[in-house]
Amino acid sequence: MSKFNFDEVLDRSGHHSAKWGAVAADCLPMWVADMDFRSPPAAIDAMIARARHGIFGYTLDPPQLKEVVVERMSRLYNWQIQPEDVLFSPGLVLGLCATGKGFGKPGDAILIQAPVYGPFFKAATSNQKYALSLDMAYVADDAHSFHYENDYEAFEAAASQPQTTMHLQCNPQNPAGFLYSRAELERVAEICLRHKLLIVADEIHSDLILEGAHIPIAALDEEIAQNCITMIAPSKTYNLAGLSCSVLIAQNAEVRARLAAALGSISAHVNIMGYEAAYGAYSGGDEWLRQLLIYLKSNRDFALDFIRRQLPQIKTTVPQATYLLWLDMRALPIDGDVNAFFRERAGVALSPGEFFGDAGKGFLRLNFGCPRSILEQGLRRLKAAVEQLP
Repeated sequence: MSKFNFDEVLDRSGHHSAKWGAVAADCLPMWVADMDFRSPPAAIDAMIARARHGIFGYTLDPPQLKEVVVERMSRLYNWQIQPEDVLFSPGLVLGLCATGKGFGKPGDAILIQAPVYGPFFKAATSNQKYALSLDMAYVADDAHSFHYENDYEAFEAAASQPQTTMHLQCNPQNPAGFLYSRAELERVAEICLRHKLLIVADEIHSDLILEGAHIPIAALDEEIAQNCITMIAPSKTYNLAGLSCSVLIAQNAEVRARLAAALGSISAHVNIMGYEAAYGAYSGGDEWLRQLLIYLKSNRDFALDFIRRQLPQIKTTVPQATYLLWLDMRALPIDGDVNAFFRERAGVALSPGEFFGDAGKGFLRLNFGCPRSILEQGLRRLKAAVEQLP
């Protein structure tokens, strides 16, 4: 059995990395959800084998990739889908926007719970729809951590509005990293069914479970499945984001046809290497992923311990999933843009809270999907900057 070296620091300069290229050379990028680990050999080998063929023409959806997705959903979640339920998209953001384009009409409202991944808002506004954003309830656990809870009364009221036709859900949640329980999913699904809201579930981080278990909302029962589009991808799991291959699952034939038409209207086709890397990772990347999750959980615990001991002014979530830590910076005496402060004073680039909606103001998101040495360096830089505050 191979032992994968997640402590290896790889030089990403000169490779057009968006994560590293968007910041100054002396700044540590801990922002976009892009890990600093080499992808699994199974994905790399699959691309090398395809490249050796030497012809890169237009490509059909590979049936073997659909079959491995079907097997994966059955094995991981006891969720029985069929190959025809599976569509592909060059990226989850494009898939989100395609749903905004393909369903409802201009002026409709798309129900969102914030803070949440920024492109959720784009899926609405780029398609002449309204992002009906509800703030989740902020709940303190202790002096150091917090979590969010659904406001079901507000959710019910928003869902009951006649112009509301769709709900975008994020589970595992980004940026807070929590997992929805079965009871929470059932309550959300019941409200959406009763008010005839299509559920579009972003479950892209569902392989990155640090503790607990992920439940796809569409796996709850057949009636809910018929009212869902589920979006997953190998991109976050196996660090393949630049290859742009996402998986969309729709078990309702009419919903699937409308989604396929929306994707077709914008010529949304996955490239050859995206398909090959996805198949290689899904069919041969399990051991790599097992070891990655051990490393990520250790990184999470290291970061939480460091912040509690060295930066007690900062409150955090305790993510059950993802490699993202959501930081409440509102107790720090910082005038102006908190993200700019840490870029300039600490030399650390984090994701600005405003990207996740108005509920994210005063927060930052930290990516701990990196070698421990980089994570420790980044946290020490944050500490040094905070110590200079009055």
